[in-house]
Order: sequence, then structure tokens, then C-alpha cells
Amino acid sequence: MPTKAFLKRPLRHLQPDIISKLYVCSSCLHKRALWTAASRARHANRSPDVYQRSQPLKRHFSSVTSVTAVNVTRIIPTHSRRLYEELTAFEKETATFANLSQLQLALRGLESDEPTIRVAVIGLDGLQGAKRLVRAVLADPLSSEQPWERHLKDEESRDTRALLVRFGEEYEFDQRHPLLRTLSIPSAILERHRIEILIHGFGDNQKDGRMTMEIASKDLLVPTLETPSSASGRVATVTYPVHKALIYGEDIEGILGMPSVVYSGKIEELGVLIKGAVNVHWESIGSGDRPITLINLVQSEAAIASFRQTLDNSTDYEHKWLASNVSSVYNFIISGTTPTDSNALKPALRLLISLILDDTSTAISKGKSDRLAFTASRTVPDSTRTPLSQALTQWAEGAHTELRDQLYFAFSSTTWRKLAWWKLLWRVDDVGFIASDILQRSFLVNAEKELIWIDGRIQQAGLYPASPVPDDLTMLAASTVSKLGTKPPAPRLRDVLSSSYEGQYQELKFRKPNRHVQQIGLTRADLLLSVPTLQALAQKLLLQSLSTTFLTTTLSSLLYVSLSQTSIYEGSVIGILGFVWSARRLQRTWESAREAWVERVREEGRRTLGTVQASYEGTLREGGIGVADQMAEEEERIAEEAVARSRAILDSS
Repeated sequence: MPTKAFLKRPLRHLQPDIISKLYVCSSCLHKRALWTAASRARHANRSPDVYQRSQPLKRHFSSVTSVTAVNVTRIIPTHSRRLYEELTAFEKETATFANLSQLQLALRGLESDEPTIRVAVIGLDGLQGAKRLVRAVLADPLSSEQPWERHLKDEESRDTRALLVRFGEEYEFDQRHPLLRTLSIPSAILERHRIEILIHGFGDNQKDGRMTMEIASKDLLVPTLETPSSASGRVATVTYPVHKALIYGEDIEGILGMPSVVYSGKIEELGVLIKGAVNVHWESIGSGDRPITLINLVQSEAAIASFRQTLDNSTDYEHKWLASNVSSVYNFIISGTTPTDSNALKPALRLLISLILDDTSTAISKGKSDRLAFTASRTVPDSTRTPLSQALTQWAEGAHTELRDQLYFAFSSTTWRKLAWWKLLWRVDDVGFIASDILQRSFLVNAEKELIWIDGRIQQAGLYPASPVPDDLTMLAASTVSKLGTKPPAPRLRDVLSSSYEGQYQELKFRKPNRHVQQIGLTRADLLLSVPTLQALAQKLLLQSLSTTFLTTTLSSLLYVSLSQTSIYEGSVIGILGFVWSARRLQRTWESAREAWVERVREEGRRTLGTVQASYEGTLREGGIGVADQMAEEEERIAEEAVARSRAILDSS
């Protein structure tokens, strides 16, 4: 039966391979290397027995805690903790405007006392020239040619994935990652300045689409890595932000194809973040502060090769190395990697955070301007409102004149005089007809027609908000859906119309009528409802007068018959008195009611015209204005406050 040690043996042998294949960031890799060196130094002072007893415990601990664990508690340095907490809140409050990948890179830098600075070397014509430049910068002339140098010089693969060059105790090349390949080299420059270099190239297919003269700085500082995601040839893109970017080109084509951001004044604002380098074959290259650095890689490679042959060529090496001007590229790569104070941020990291804040402010301003421009585009200009306001004023003047004149002629006409109190005996049934006819013919008829025309002009100008199609149309469309096995419905005209015509038809058919244009008609209808009351009053007064006259006449007749001494003149006094009193009451009450009704018609007309005019003036003043996005305004305000807080903390740190 196999022992437990035999069963555990294969797992212990497989564990180093598994751990070595894990993807580890440069910061964690450096920490692990320092920890390993310190552990070896401690174990060297121990006895062999103690070392053997502690070795399985160490192996078991490393297998439990992974360097890629998600929920590991991060220990933030004291001097950058406040800025880290503020940028963490900044990430949540400006998610719509900030570049989150750059922000994550800045946060990872704040998590360490010695953050790793990532520099991108972007080749305009692919990876080969950029790899030559990186080899010339990182090569150590005091040592012989290293395997990683031959790897950068001799690799002719068709793999266009980016190459990440980082520090490692031993030379190692890993190309299992689908996005980029990793080359670990024992470079003193990378270790001393804590730098990793991303070699990225723009091929022919990328230069046509992206690498134009109008490329922005954010595209250079956030390169896009592409990887095939399926057998069909589709690609997936992932952003890989860097702290600085060096654009590399060849000869005149490189100068002409250099992005315009390198030539513009923005390069002064970006500081040491973006620079251009062009390889030329000139013997003498003048030095100076230019937006583009001219270098000669052939001379630099020859200088390194001559110095490696013998130390006697040190003078020749110095002349060729300075003539190649590669030292300017070296100075650019290592610039900003050394903090000015032990508790200060590295200048490259500070510039990256400042650039993130500037880009976020720019994005907020652009979003605000776009929102205001969209609101302004939905707003009707004053040149359209002014003619409509003048037309409304003219309509109001004409409507008041029409109301005054037409009602004056109507209530002074023979038809209205037919309803005098003494004609009610035979005209009482015509009260409703005559009053209704006056309202239908003389109450703001022309003003209502002109108002409909003005309302149409206002609707055409877009001063009314768009009204949604009612749910009845949706229910009608749902009810007409054919089911499987049923006969098709009969063809309709709307089935052969285009969708645009159908949308216009629906908008015209189902648009909710405006309340203002109906106000005159509604007032007329309300006045027509008072006509039956007026007619009922006339009938009531006439009946009361006839009843009173009949009763007093009957009383006079009985008095004349019962008393023989009473003459006919004396007996008829009561009847005459009752007739006169009833007639007077009929006259006074009916004429008062008729005049009150006339005054009501005039007053309702004036009130309606004032209401309609005020309503349309409000529409002309407030209608057609784009509705402000309150949620977007709140997001912009919160983002601006977050930028201000973060900038204040960055300036004080």
C-alpha cells in the first residue's frame, strides 16, 4: 500500500509549475522577490534541521494565499491614504466621465510605497522598431549580450500581440496570455527605477482606422490590446493604461505620421507623459528641446557592440552613444520615476492623476455643453416667437372689437326687441330660439376661426410639447394580431403606407386637442346652457302675471255681483289694480333678467378673450423650451465637486 508521502509527492512537484504560471503584476512580483531573498537570508543562519522543518510550512502557506486574491485587505501607505480614499470615492461619483482604467492604474500606484511606472513604446510601423529601441535603452554595455537581447533582436514571429518587458531575476518569456506576451529580464534600469515597458505597435489595419493626425493623448496613454475571441475572426479589445507613452517612427514617414498631439502646445501641459522619437540614419543629430527626438539606432547598437569587445573602445562608445541621442529616450523613460521626497508621490504618478482630473473636467464640460446644445436645439428661437406674438396681439384687438360691435348689433336688432316684456304673451316660446341664435351668430364667431389658424401656426412652430400616442392605439394593434391557423385580415390602406406616413397619421389623429383653442366654444356652450333658464323665467313671469290678473279680475266680478250698491267702475278697481301690479312686476323682473343675461354674455366674452390671450402668451413665452435633464445636471454637479476635492488633496500631498 503506498504511503502518504508517496501520494503527496506529485502535488509538491506540480506546485512550483502552477505558481510560476500564475499572472503576477510587477509590484507584487517585486515584493515577492524581496520577501524570498529575505527568507533565504534568514534560513541561511539556521541549522539544516530547522530549515527542513520550516520548509513544508512555508510551502503550505504559499499555496493557500494567492497573490491574485480579490478580497485581500490592502495596506495603504500613510502619506497616500487620504488621496487613495478620495480617488476611490471619485471612481464611484465620476463613473460616467472618468477613464476608469486609468483611474485603476493610479489607485494601484497609491497602494504601494514604490509604485511601478508603466511606459508604453508605441511603434507606428509595428513592433520590430520599438523592440530595437527598448533593447538599445535597456542593454548593459558592461556585460555580454544577454538572451533577452537576442530575443528582442531576432524574433521575427507574426504574433502582433503587445510585449510587456518587466524586471525578473532570470530571463523568462511567457506568451500564454491572450492579450500580451510577458518578457521578464534582469535589467538594472527596470529594477532601480521600478519601470515596466509595454511595446505596442500599430499595424496597417490599425493605422488607417485609429492612428491619424487627430489622435488624442488619452488614446496614447490608454492603448488598446486586441485578441481573437472566436474562430470567426472577431476580436475583443481591452484597454491597458500606462503612465507615459513614447511614439516611435522610422525616417521621414515616422515624422509625417506622428500624431499632432506631439507637435501641439498640449505637450507642455502633459509634461513628461508623451514624447515622440524618430529613427534616422544621419551621422550627426543635434540635441535640443524638441517635441520629437531624433535618434540613430544603428550608431547606438554599434556603440554597445564596440564597448563589449574591449574596454579600450570606451571613447568610441561615448562618442557614438552621444551621437545616437538614445540617451534622450533613456532620460524620458526614467523621468518622473524618482520622488522628490520620501513621503511624496512619484512625479509620473502625480502627473497621471492630474491628467485624469483634467480629462474628467473636460468630459464634464463637454457633457454639459452637449446637454445645453441639445436643449437649445429643442428650443424655438425668438425669430419664430416674435411674429406669432404680434399675430396674437392683433387677434386680441380684433376679437375685442368684434365682441363689442357684434353684440351691440345683436342686442339692438329687431329680433332681440321681439322679447320685450309686453310681447312675452305671444313670444314666450321664442325666447330660447332667439337667444341661442344670437349666441351662435354673434358671439366671437370670426375670432374663433382666426384663433384656430393661430393655434395651427403655434403647433407648427413646435411650441407645444409632443403628446404621446394613447394606449388605445397599442390595444388596437394588439387586438389585430393574427393567430396561427386563422385567416389573414382584409387589406387596409395603412398596410401599404410607409412608416413615416403612418406615424404622421397617428400623430394627427390621436393628438390631444389644445384647451386654449376650445375656450371660446366652451364659453359659448356654457352660455347656451343658460338659455333654457332664461326661457323658463319668462314662462314663469308670464304665468304669474296672468294668474294675478285672473284672480284680481275674478275678485272684482264677485264684488260687483255681491254688492248691489257697487257700480261697475268701483268693482273693476281691484281687477285693474291687480293687472297693473302684475304687469309692472313682469316688466321690472323680465327686463332686469334680460339685461343681466346680456351683461353676462359680454362679460364672459371679455373674460374668455383675456384668458385665451394670457394662455397663448404663456405658451409663446414658455413653450418650445427644451426640458433640462435634471439627473444629468445632478451627476455633473457631483462629479465637479469630486474633481475639486481630489485636486485639492493632490495639491496638498
